Amino acid sequence: MAELSPTDSLLGAQTPRRRRGLTVLLLVVLAGFAALWLFTRFLVGTDSPYFSAPVERGDLTPTLSLRGTLHGEGEVTIAAAQDGVVVSLASPGGMRVAAGQELVVLDTQALARSLESNQAALESAKEAAQRAQITLREHQTWLDRYEGVWRKSGGRVPSLNEMEGARADVSRAQIDLSRAQDAIAQGERQIEMDQASMANAIARAPFAGYLVSCSVGPGQWVHAGQPLCTIAANPEKLSISVPITESDAGRMAAKAGARVLVDGKSDVERKATLVRIDRLPHGGREAVFALPPPEKAGEGLLPGLEALAQIDLAERENVLLVPNAALTFSLHGEERSRQSGVYVADSDGAPRFVAVALGANDGHRSEVLSSALQPGDQVIIGWRRDHKGP
Repeated sequence: MAELSPTDSLLGAQTPRRRRGLTVLLLVVLAGFAALWLFTRFLVGTDSPYFSAPVERGDLTPTLSLRGTLHGEGEVTIAAAQDGVVVSLASPGGMRVAAGQELVVLDTQALARSLESNQAALESAKEAAQRAQITLREHQTWLDRYEGVWRKSGGRVPSLNEMEGARADVSRAQIDLSRAQDAIAQGERQIEMDQASMANAIARAPFAGYLVSCSVGPGQWVHAGQPLCTIAANPEKLSISVPITESDAGRMAAKAGARVLVDGKSDVERKATLVRIDRLPHGGREAVFALPPPEKAGEGLLPGLEALAQIDLAERENVLLVPNAALTFSLHGEERSRQSGVYVADSDGAPRFVAVALGANDGHRSEVLSSALQPGDQVIIGWRRDHKGP
């Protein structure tokens, strides 16, 4: 290795080895600065005021989010048997009940007065029938005597007028008795109706089960056939019913799956399976999903709770996809039109609106059926925090 002369040492000259070491150190420092710049660039992003995401082509499992109500097995609705005013209610719902237990009681004061009046009328009709029976027997006795004398006298006595009068008395007594008997029958029928109405004024549980809810309250007028309460035979075996359209029904596969999120219990997600699709009496469809038994006790899922069902539809393959956030992005001060579309960041960073026709979505991405978009296009999904927009 070359040695430095005393003069070189005095002037601060360096050996070739030290020069190479300084060169390496300088390169390392420069590389560090470059890495730091790239890392900062990655975190902070570009100078564009927008966040963007690429348009992609891929597979999509669409989901349909619909709200519905949990139902128990054997759930039935109890309707009012007659018109009336509610005077008492066992419970607004959420309790177990025994078979025959009173659930809703209607006002029976008017029925009680009607029953009392009809019972009095029946007693009066029975008394009238007894009097008519006695009168008929008396007139029949006189007629029998007249006819006996008339036969013995060879038709000379009693006179024809007396015979006709006796026969008329018997006929009138028979009519009076028949009317009294009709009044008795009518009174008995009316009392049976009153007693049935008194019994119908009390809505009872048809079986032991769980009282889901009651839709009426004390003081409320109800008419015959109006729903009063809903009761389930087995509250542990649950299902959820959600309203759907004809189009939704056609997109659901047999035994389609769903995830059920119950209101107020966001930590509990239950799987469910499509068991049937019903036609509703007034039009429309309803999909019924069965929930499996609870994995652990105390989940607190009961009939009557509202829930969100996220239903899996048939998978879509190799379709054009955009983030859902791009569909809701709007420039500041702009109101989105009803036309579906996204903003694309051009090469100069300026936003350009592109109309799209949408298909299915999975809650995060949506299928684009037709548009001028291509895979790789950058669609704007939001504003950066340090920009407030134009």
